[in-house]
Amino acid sequence: MRECYEYYLRLRTEMTRWLEQSIWMDGPGPHGGGEDEANYALAWFPHYLVTGDKEILKHFQRLLADLARWVDTECFHGYPPDAEAHHGPEPFLLFLPRYLGLVPEDDVAKGLLEDAAHHIGNWVEDIPPWYDYEKDRFRSYYLGTHVVREDDRYAYEVAEHIRFIHIALAAYRALNEERYLDWALRYGRHRARMIVEAGEGPLPVLWDFNGRGVYESELTTREQRAMAGSEHHVPGDPSAGVENLLASGAIYAFGDLFMLSGDEIFKQAALKIVEPLIDELLDPYADPGAAAVGYYRWTFQDDSLDDRIREVLKGMPPEPNSELAMVFPQERRRREPGVGKRSDMIYWGEWSDDGSVRPICEPSTAALTLAYQMTGELRFAKRALKSAAIRLMMARRVLRGGREHADMGGAICSVAAGHGRNWGQGAVTGCYGPLLLGTREILSNVIPTIEVRDAEGKARLPEEILSLVRPPIKGPGEVLFFNGGERSIQFSWRERDAKDRDWRSLTLAPDEWKKFPLTSTASPYDISL
Repeated sequence: MRECYEYYLRLRTEMTRWLEQSIWMDGPGPHGGGEDEANYALAWFPHYLVTGDKEILKHFQRLLADLARWVDTECFHGYPPDAEAHHGPEPFLLFLPRYLGLVPEDDVAKGLLEDAAHHIGNWVEDIPPWYDYEKDRFRSYYLGTHVVREDDRYAYEVAEHIRFIHIALAAYRALNEERYLDWALRYGRHRARMIVEAGEGPLPVLWDFNGRGVYESELTTREQRAMAGSEHHVPGDPSAGVENLLASGAIYAFGDLFMLSGDEIFKQAALKIVEPLIDELLDPYADPGAAAVGYYRWTFQDDSLDDRIREVLKGMPPEPNSELAMVFPQERRRREPGVGKRSDMIYWGEWSDDGSVRPICEPSTAALTLAYQMTGELRFAKRALKSAAIRLMMARRVLRGGREHADMGGAICSVAAGHGRNWGQGAVTGCYGPLLLGTREILSNVIPTIEVRDAEGKARLPEEILSLVRPPIKGPGEVLFFNGGERSIQFSWRERDAKDRDWRSLTLAPDEWKKFPLTSTASPYDISL
């Protein structure tokens, strides 16, 4: 328990130091605040929930102001005039909805989200229509407020179109307008059915406008390969279709739609995404895959895969005792199959005294978090927090922040929250919020399972207190509190979604710990706005 606390405190300190460093060093990049720049800050959302540090909000507001200026100068009617479905939605994904979750009354942020979202369902006059309601599909891969490229080269449905579901659901949450939910359910059911009906075996990398799945081996044109994300795959990788879906957060979109509707089609589609990921759980770079498996168990309250998961976790290697090494190959290219990979990503190794480096075998922090959630064994939580703390320290010491291109694979933000194929899952985000507060992505917002206040009533986890959450899945979960400080600490806590949401006061002496059940009985498809 003491070791677990020490690594938690070390990670918390490194996150604060990175914030201070970034405020001084990471100004607007070549896009002037637009594109994916603000997404480099994703790891600070759980950090804010843990610490309550107002400097984080101030930094978020600076990022928001830069994004607003970019939209004002580079966009037309709140969205890029000519863009494809990959980069076009990026400024309005991830950071912006999460920020609105913290500051829902911010009219500038709400305006940015609304101006982007109301093009999705053809809700603005004098803008080329994006969506074909007769055929329930987007008209093209290229969708802008000036141009929609309706020609055969782009007549495909791709994983990136699911990004618009995220924007629509975030707009529904922020604006409480039913049209966004209605559209998201409509298009979401269409995409979920396509996945469910794809048959056995690997999933397609894209679908043509006749609904036929297209696989990597069938791609013949440059445009097809670009839409299929071929540069992010190695030839013959059976995970290519799933990798595309993870990179656009499909599992989280289907989870939201399931919680809002209870429609089993979303659960069936999500299961087809996560099932092949179980065999990749111990891959050191499969952060988004391990996170998706954990999210699926919790959100869909499905433990049917648990025996398979446990069998894989039995093969987890022992905790390494060598120092870590950060490695960048000379040539940028995809080398291995599987999810969580990118051509410019960091490779991690174990350093030997003779100067040689062995490839690392340590699983991702998301996989270690899943192992803790399933077993309650502290050694897994300790390994996750240790790995995150050390990697962030090393990254902060030698890498640039990454604001200029948050999707890149070799920056501090890439270590903390993953690169552009990881949907915000990295060494820090894979364990920090999920372990300490039981955070989960709901309607593009970072939602904690428990809320904590210090003795003065401030929303924060006192530095002396370690909390570890196991979410309720087919039964009660639990939260463990430990005082790692040198004096007694008083604080209060509550379950966020429990029927009885009264604050419970607790005082822990040094080295004292207590465990409590988490018994939230909220309906899995009753999201509270």
